[in-house]
Amino acid sequence: MNGDRGKNVICLIAMAVVVLLAILMQQTEAESWVHYVAYALSITAFVSLSFLMRKHLSDRPGSQVLSQLGEQADPLLAWEQELEQQKEAMGLLARQLDQRHARLSQKLIAYHEWSEFPPPVDLEDGLQAAITRGDLPTAESLSELAEKDRQTIELLEQEAKRVFENILQNKYSIEGELQIQLLRNEALGIAEAVARLYQPEAKFPLMETSAEQIMFAASRVCLQTLVVMDELPLNVKQMNIQNLYGYVSKAVKAYGVYKKAKPMLDYASGAVYAGRFALGANPVATGAMWLLQNVGKKAASNIAGKYFNEQAMGLLSNVIHAIGFEAAQIYGGDFRHRDANWIYGVELVETVNHFQFDRDSLIAALEELGTLKLRSEYDRVFLYRCVAVSKSPDARRYRASAILSQEQKQAIYLRIGEYLKTHYDGFDAERVEAWRARLQKHLGLKEFRTS
Repeated sequence: MNGDRGKNVICLIAMAVVVLLAILMQQTEAESWVHYVAYALSITAFVSLSFLMRKHLSDRPGSQVLSQLGEQADPLLAWEQELEQQKEAMGLLARQLDQRHARLSQKLIAYHEWSEFPPPVDLEDGLQAAITRGDLPTAESLSELAEKDRQTIELLEQEAKRVFENILQNKYSIEGELQIQLLRNEALGIAEAVARLYQPEAKFPLMETSAEQIMFAASRVCLQTLVVMDELPLNVKQMNIQNLYGYVSKAVKAYGVYKKAKPMLDYASGAVYAGRFALGANPVATGAMWLLQNVGKKAASNIAGKYFNEQAMGLLSNVIHAIGFEAAQIYGGDFRHRDANWIYGVELVETVNHFQFDRDSLIAALEELGTLKLRSEYDRVFLYRCVAVSKSPDARRYRASAILSQEQKQAIYLRIGEYLKTHYDGFDAERVEAWRARLQKHLGLKEFRTS
């Protein structure tokens, strides 16, 4: 034990002995003045020992103990000083480690985010050179994948209908209790059905997937679901699974038949689909005052109830499609970017970066990117970053001419044209026309004229 602790123990023992002697003195038959003297000595000894306990044995200039120890006290003092310095050094090191951990965590998040972005492809020597190197798929395989993508969308629409019917018939609940294992089996079944579209020869496609791919896919499904939940009028994120299922089930029963709910369950595969609220605006919040002022309470309640049910159907559809899309991304290659909405977003970013944009045109472009229904939220972040640093997303690599239908190509061309007309009317006409020609070439549109 160290010196101060040993000294305190000795003082406590001495104080106990003094108290004991005082008690024994009281039991003896002696004259009164003897008792008084004994009590006074006991109190003096008690106070002195208490004062001594508050004194440090070492590190006290002029301490009698140190004077008596002489040179032998030097190692003790040096040891205590060294311990104090080590304590300060350890505290500093701990703070540095905390700061380093925070920086590494931020870097890890950034690395994860960048790993979700489209990997760079060297197109310096042209598309054909990249295809020959194997960096990009051939036109034939790309067309086959695009056809399987369309089959995937159709399959997921069918799955949405089947799940809707199962919820309507209360197949996922027994005696009011949600059966989580049934939902798990549904998710696995949807993922496996999509996987077999791309790899029909695989006996157990899910078993042939690496743990890393599964974990990343699960994280993206969770992100997509959270984004959808964040836009709902109710605080759905805070609901437990049972209550969340009840929220969706109530909406399903409100529609009663799939035909009525189909418009909310269908995944729009057109060129442009405003599937998210621009800048986080909530129609219920922005329209609440209008409802109260212009319609009766009953009508307002019916409108709000209809809206809640629509959003619940949207949540159900998005969860089903998120699971299917991640399976398609794993087994079908670059599924996320064989999409009309993605091509439109890329071409819009190329347009914004090509022309000198002002505040209004930039805000309009960002709002447009915010409303696109993309297959991954990481793709939206990537497009935002490209706008922020004026970086080209390189539309050539996605070969819209091979994966889009004629209708989708025309829709993208017209939408970009509308953006140019709105924000660059009066700009250099030749430059705008040259950009239109470039866009038409990228999309593979031939002899297309706008009215």
